[in-house]
Amino acid sequence: MDKYDIAVIGAGPAGYNCAINFAKQGKKVVIIEKDNLGGTCLNNGCIPTKFLWQAAKTKQKISKSSEYGIKANIENINFADVIAKKNKLVENLAKGVERLLTSNKVDIIKGIASFKNKNTLNIKTQNKNFEIEAENIVIATGSDCKSIPGIEFDHKKYISSTDALNLTEVPKNMLVIGGGAIGVELSSIFSAFGANVTLREICPQLLPGEDVDLATELAKVLARQGIKVEVNCKESLQNEEKFDKILIVAGRKSAVKVLESEKINLSLDEKFFVKTKELSTDIDNIFAIGDVTGKGFLAYTAEQDAINLTTKSSHQDNPVPKAVFSFPPVASVKCADFEKYKNIVYNKKLYSTNARAQIEGERTGWIKVATDKDTKKILGVWILGANADELINIASVMIKANMKIDDLARNMFFHPGLAEIIFETIH
Repeated sequence: MDKYDIAVIGAGPAGYNCAINFAKQGKKVVIIEKDNLGGTCLNNGCIPTKFLWQAAKTKQKISKSSEYGIKANIENINFADVIAKKNKLVENLAKGVERLLTSNKVDIIKGIASFKNKNTLNIKTQNKNFEIEAENIVIATGSDCKSIPGIEFDHKKYISSTDALNLTEVPKNMLVIGGGAIGVELSSIFSAFGANVTLREICPQLLPGEDVDLATELAKVLARQGIKVEVNCKESLQNEEKFDKILIVAGRKSAVKVLESEKINLSLDEKFFVKTKELSTDIDNIFAIGDVTGKGFLAYTAEQDAINLTTKSSHQDNPVPKAVFSFPPVASVKCADFEKYKNIVYNKKLYSTNARAQIEGERTGWIKVATDKDTKKILGVWILGANADELINIASVMIKANMKIDDLARNMFFHPGLAEIIFETIH
């Protein structure tokens, strides 16, 4: 039986970063993955979604080329070709993850891992079954697509986000159930490629939990693009016969069942996510990171878990920037203790006031900033507009550095640039 210092179950952003970091410390490490290296983010999430968003954005740019005195026509788009290009990108990036693991001497097992005891894993591969032993085990199995009560994915009409990212034809009429980040992104993408999209959300606003002002403006932007937005929608399957595809994006569920964790009495919460305290489970040599803890469903928070575990550090107070790739994108970030501030001042600046936005034909949107009236500390930033996904990183660094209005005044921003809107809004 092969013996390791560390066994990592799951090769998504949490798992592969964890394995690489431990290997760099001289540990003997193995990583077990039942699907493709890179996890949901690389194969069925962040990366393919953003590729399709970029393809749709390119289509939109070409269609607006006349604004620059350039005449261009788009030939009929073969959506299967777009998907093929997406698949090639994912394949290349997955090979990059494999090279990172092998170059750091991490053993890779492509198979299903389950617990025999707290130090032994049963491994089932395509060709054989065997056992491995590890001093410490890290669970990084991620999460799976969740449906709505009474509906199972048939992967034909009732589809998950994974299915949607592999469609080779654009549906004529598409219903999207779930107005969170994934629902908004896929609605925007398929609408841009010609689908008639209806987006339904059970909560009073899109992006539940997000700034109401931002969510309300986003709904208006989507409506102007031809997407039928319905919030407070209690009958999500109303008139379902009208739609060719019904995409259900109702959140994520735990992917821990395959581990047979009951054999070691691993504690799970009521939704079957692994209970952790500072990434430790209630079993002394077993840890859990990333989506499987139920504490965050972002690739970069999963990566941060890997860093925290492998360096025995904690960065729980980090501001977490979030971005949603609509047209234009929206993004937000606020300090971890935002709720404790009672004397908050807000200010907003329109994109249309910015020279670079005018040049790029990106006049839709605004930036909103929250500061503490007493200390002048920058507390939060919300953006709806071009490059929001990149600009939010500037805001995140400002908040992490506890910058105040006067601190920002000592810095200069390139002109003409979209980032100037942040500078001007704060002042």
